[in-house]
Amino acid sequence: MDGNRVPKTFIVEELLTEFEQRFDIDEQREEEAYAQYAWEKDFDKSWEQLVDKDGVLQFVQQKDRHETSASFERIVSSEDLQGAIPKRGVVRNIVIMFDVSDGMREVDFKPDRLHCAFGAVKALIQDLFHQGPMTQLSLIALRNKRSTLISKMGTTPKEQIHLLDAAIKEGAEGAASLQNGLEMALGILTGMPPYTTREVIVIFGSTKTFDPGNILATLQKLRKEHITVNAISMAPEMYILKHICHETGGTYAVSQDSVHLKKLLTTHTLPPKCWMEPVLTKVGFPPLEKANTASLCICHSNLTYKAYVCPQCHSKSCNIPTKCKCCGLYLASPPDISRMFHHLIPPKQFTQEIFEGECSSCGMHLTSGWRCPDCNNLYCGHCDQYIHQELQKCPFCVSDTTNRM
Repeated sequence: MDGNRVPKTFIVEELLTEFEQRFDIDEQREEEAYAQYAWEKDFDKSWEQLVDKDGVLQFVQQKDRHETSASFERIVSSEDLQGAIPKRGVVRNIVIMFDVSDGMREVDFKPDRLHCAFGAVKALIQDLFHQGPMTQLSLIALRNKRSTLISKMGTTPKEQIHLLDAAIKEGAEGAASLQNGLEMALGILTGMPPYTTREVIVIFGSTKTFDPGNILATLQKLRKEHITVNAISMAPEMYILKHICHETGGTYAVSQDSVHLKKLLTTHTLPPKCWMEPVLTKVGFPPLEKANTASLCICHSNLTYKAYVCPQCHSKSCNIPTKCKCCGLYLASPPDISRMFHHLIPPKQFTQEIFEGECSSCGMHLTSGWRCPDCNNLYCGHCDQYIHQELQKCPFCVSDTTNRM
């Protein structure tokens, strides 16, 4: 009896093997279930994936084409920053105005224009607050020829995204009124301090606008209040929207696909150039205090035991960075201020070289890479992008400076 008994270890191994096989089959079936038909996928546009290299047309993947273009634009846009400290408006007031009309139901963007735009806006909100902590944001939806305020200035990023999720559940409906949205943005931005930026970012998916009056009169108000309008169209170019952007000193672009849309929105995370005189701004560094008894916060009027105490008026706020709703003082932490000033003193651009070796950071084998002009270390493209967009410092340059100290 004992000789014919199968050991328990073999039984367990057989069960695990059978489970893994079933799991792989279920995973494969799930992928097949979610697979798109050819007519449901994005437009291929294979003719746009041909690039000219040394006089020879070569086929490149769509993702690689976008990454190459983004890397090239990043280097060109920062050429004027070499050797000088630029003036940029790091204290920003931004109104994001997006179309929620019937035109956003088109499926040329997957799954449709509406969901694609909302996903891109969520990523933009996180990037704006990450790279510019002293940013105030407000959201406006254009639906049924009216403008609806989704979130007010001073709302935290987490609350902004939560309100966006609630707004998308209502779906796209009616027609969009560009003038009503700009008038609401005017009312929000007019009272902002002169040392802050006043920006409007429009995401529009329609080819027409239904306005109650003369939109050119609204344009004159925007110019008078020094409000910059930037727009990204998910539909064919609309002349009046492009005209408003150019007259207010903003930019206008037409998105080709979802990847291009995110790339266009990413350009707005960099604070705009500012030609005003430098102004000293009072900033408070509130301590995080815990109490045995609950008290009301100034931002939500909720009872809380833990909050940041304003050093000027001693009111309590749940999160920082923010603007105190009681006295108007900007509240931030030292890392927030440091992250904000990275835009004023960006790291030097690396020079591209062809060589055979390894990346100094991740150790990846390279045939070409990027060299730091100060410490002469070599990096791959991913590490170069991470240094310039996240670290804002060359790690080996910082290490050399620390060793000398």
